Amino acid sequence: MGLALALALLGWPGIVQGQGHMAFGIGPAKADPDNPETFAYFVHALSPGSTVADEARVQNGSDVPIVLKMYAADAQTSIGGGPGFAHEGQELNGGRHWISLSVAEISLGPGEERIVPFTIDVPADASPGEHTTGLVVEGAPSEEIPVGGQAPSSGEDGAAFAVRVVNRAAVAVLIDVPGTRVAALEITSVCMKEQDDQGADFRVYVGNMGNIRVRGEGFLLIEDRKGTELASIPLQMGSILPRDTSYLNVHHPVNLADGSFVLSTTLQYGATRGNEVGETAFIKDVELKVKDGQPEIGCAAESRPPEPGLAPPITGLTPAEEEGGSSIGQYVAYAALFLALVLAIAIFARRLRKRRPSSP
Repeated sequence: MGLALALALLGWPGIVQGQGHMAFGIGPAKADPDNPETFAYFVHALSPGSTVADEARVQNGSDVPIVLKMYAADAQTSIGGGPGFAHEGQELNGGRHWISLSVAEISLGPGEERIVPFTIDVPADASPGEHTTGLVVEGAPSEEIPVGGQAPSSGEDGAAFAVRVVNRAAVAVLIDVPGTRVAALEITSVCMKEQDDQGADFRVYVGNMGNIRVRGEGFLLIEDRKGTELASIPLQMGSILPRDTSYLNVHHPVNLADGSFVLSTTLQYGATRGNEVGETAFIKDVELKVKDGQPEIGCAAESRPPEPGLAPPITGLTPAEEEGGSSIGQYVAYAALFLALVLAIAIFARRLRKRRPSSP
């Protein structure tokens, strides 16, 4: 029984290292020396109804020829902050429709790079503030890679699994529409997910109700019912895109006994551009009850309804933007858990067939 699972490998600045020493990347073809941001990603201040042309540089850093798909992708905040980009054609917020590419596929020889023109068309009814989308280059899926050292098998008694790796690289396109800029972060919830002998895992849910990216830092405070401080955990939150939500996973080597506790969270935040910090978001006195070593009420699986087929995020901004963001290890772990579950189901089904009496 074989299973092909596509995993996106993360990489910035715009470079992905894939199977067989394949490496490729994408970034701005030109930059403004007076604006350091433009060396890492595209930045345009554009009024509603305006159009601008720009160019991306696509590079093949490997010693083999490659063929890449190229497309615009909607952006969404990754876990912990920072931008992630959707699969080709997947609709999240429609930002990808603002971009028109001159090509949909590009062939590059070993070490070759190419300039690809594209156009940004801002809708006449575009709202003020920052709008983030992205340009993605995607390699062909790899051959199936056996999981656990076993070759894929289709035999009834030989259940084996494999993953198929898809390498992608992306660069963000930030479009700043003039008008009133609003930084408005809310902490919507805080909870304890689980704990073990290594410590406890918490989750802080946030929402950016403004129209510019915000980032911040703060702390998660744990107290008992008498107000005694048990732990104060530092928090570092990456950029949350405008009109979007995310959550921050927090681990701390604290182990809470059965009983009632109180969680409070404070974040000092401000606009990502310019590193402005001046506003405060907080949530106080959230009740936590621990029974049999685990929270009676855990955390929701997601901070929002999951998007069908959402690709793992690909970082597209500067390294500073990635702080607090999710890592590739997290997605590989999710894939491993999924494969283990499918394997267990397959083994159970095979054993059930063997035990079933044959028909007379």
